[in-house]
Amino acid sequence: MGDKNVATVRFHTEGVEAELYGRIMEGKKEAGVSVPDYIKQILKEYFENKDREDSRNEWIEQFGWEIARVVEQAVRNCISGGNVNAMGTGTALIADAEAVGLPEQSEEIPEGALDFLDGME
Repeated sequence: MGDKNVATVRFHTEGVEAELYGRIMEGKKEAGVSVPDYIKQILKEYFENKDREDSRNEWIEQFGWEIARVVEQAVRNCISGGNVNAMGTGTALIADAEAVGLPEQSEEIPEGALDFLDGME
């Protein structure tokens, strides 16, 4: 084998594993490649999609915490006698967003902000 790693997979001849094996055989025929190449392709796509999903989830989580912080500050401002119209107009949310260091409101989407959508095809 030289400088190659080897992985062996065995499938039962009945049940879910037999069905999975059949799907692999059909897929490799359609793709016109060998079984090992087809399985490598499936695994590569799986891990690439997982990495994109993990990245997207991390971004969504970070964004959620930032929004939660801004909303919390706006609510605290309202409760403490600040802008009582804040909940109805959203004015305090914008002011508080600036106070906590978020960028100014803009009609333009920042470059790279939607890059996570590239993998959702």
